[in-house]
Amino acid sequence: MKITLLLTFAVLLCALQTANTTRDKALESLATAERNFAATSAKKGFHKAFAENMADDGIVFAPTLTNGKKLHSEAPESKALLTWYPAYADISASLDWGYTTGPYEFKANPEDEKPAGAGFYLSVWRKQPNGQWKVAVDMGNSFSADLIKPETYQPAPAIKETTGKGSEKDLLASDVQKVQPYYDETLIYRHGEYPYRYKNTPIEPAATIVYTTLGHELSPSADMGYTYGSYMQGETTGHYLKVWKMLDGKWKLVAHNLVPDKK
Repeated sequence: MKITLLLTFAVLLCALQTANTTRDKALESLATAERNFAATSAKKGFHKAFAENMADDGIVFAPTLTNGKKLHSEAPESKALLTWYPAYADISASLDWGYTTGPYEFKANPEDEKPAGAGFYLSVWRKQPNGQWKVAVDMGNSFSADLIKPETYQPAPAIKETTGKGSEKDLLASDVQKVQPYYDETLIYRHGEYPYRYKNTPIEPAATIVYTTLGHELSPSADMGYTYGSYMQGETTGHYLKVWKMLDGKWKLVAHNLVPDKK
């Protein structure tokens, strides 16, 4: 009996290690796609980089919802330098859908000593039929260049528990509720502030925001998803991008990005 149990445990352990290795390789391929995207920006300019790396239906906020590939393909050449790198990334159980986030810097002239702008980006990627990663939706949030600091890349660890599949109906219901379903590791992006984790929030996030969903997508494995749309908080209006993940059988926010409209 003991020998049988030991053999069973060994088989299960081997299967788990194989699954984690496959996931880790897929996640690294996503992070590599992001790094190559950034390298293209530095080499060819950010317009060409976006045109090459956005999905055909990929969305950016400029500041309203816009087809990213079309916008950047038609934009005049710019000498401005936009640089960035991934600080964090996660991938769905289907291994063909995930997101990356990290700091960016903008220089009007590459020779400038200091950046004119800085912030954090949030990008959702999906793998194409040809196996290439392309950006499905991208939103940046800005803050003073004085706040920029180096980040060390941290891939999201695999979740041991089965997360299960989430429903589209529950995702859309969660998207518009006033008290958003944060958890300790939720990344919160706010204009003018460096992103922070929910567990480090000095005050409870406002429940006075009214959300209007304009689009959404679930990963093929339905364990991750994103929603985007417009929001209103008092007299402030803007757009948002949220990334979701099934945790403990419920949709939880893993990234919450709000960008107010410019006045």
